[in-house]
Amino acid sequence: MAIKEFLQDSAAVKAGMWAGKTFSLSTMRGLAEFGGKVLASRKSSSFVQNVEANQWVVTGEKLNKEQLDQQVERVAKSTATSLFEYFYYYQHPEEGKKTINLTREAEQTVIDIRDRKIPTFILGPHIGNFDLFGMSFCWLGVPVFALGYPNPNNAYKAQNKLRAAVGMEVHPISFSSFRLAKKALKEGKCLVTGMDRPLENADEAKYKPVFFGRPTAVPTFYSRLCLETGAVARVACGVRQSDGGFLIDSSEPIEMESRPDLVEENLINAEKVLKVAEVFIRNNAADWAMFYPLWPEVLPIIKNLV
Repeated sequence: MAIKEFLQDSAAVKAGMWAGKTFSLSTMRGLAEFGGKVLASRKSSSFVQNVEANQWVVTGEKLNKEQLDQQVERVAKSTATSLFEYFYYYQHPEEGKKTINLTREAEQTVIDIRDRKIPTFILGPHIGNFDLFGMSFCWLGVPVFALGYPNPNNAYKAQNKLRAAVGMEVHPISFSSFRLAKKALKEGKCLVTGMDRPLENADEAKYKPVFFGRPTAVPTFYSRLCLETGAVARVACGVRQSDGGFLIDSSEPIEMESRPDLVEENLINAEKVLKVAEVFIRNNAADWAMFYPLWPEVLPIIKNLV
């Protein structure tokens, strides 16, 4: 089985769970360091090429080939470490809970959702450990309704089972899940979804908001969902710290604006969210685990870098 097929199969999740139960955290991190180097060394893989293109844009479109190679290795190591730490902490929750720290705004976010019952839609860029971030919210007593990737493959299905086991309600994005999401907000749950993964049929996307100075086909559905429910949006993420801690950060509430023209409305609100996400991503570029090409037009440019 090739690496891509393995990662898309439930076997990858089973292997991660086995490793998290069998090995120490330090061993897991060592394995992740090695695995990250192997991933980054596969220069012709779509993983490396897509990461190169995305990182070149978010770091200011200035890196040369050597610098970009180094950045890709950082991303690969960070990604592998995040996966291994998640599988470890999933089975050692008391250790995981001790690593969690919150910024002041993240603390306010938890209070607003959990205690004040303010309808909130958490929009997460794929920074750091996205699964540990979601699990941490559950540990903090925040009721989570997650809108997941539509048409999930076997690996996603296996991951969703893990998420459900820690108290997270997960539904692949669909029209029916939007109805359930509105109901969940009324019941005091917060919505959570990733907001920076490109749409599958990008060429046919109706909305292409500007992200890091370039139009791209990313989700915008949260704009209408927030307006219809009165929910506020917040961009939030969790990032590993040099001391091994896991810092959760959040933006201030972002109010969606209504417009007579639906295209204008979606673009204005999406770009408000994306501007905030840009700051988080730019400050944590090497921890941004985005492996799908947000800007396909950049791929030919990357191939000609020296």
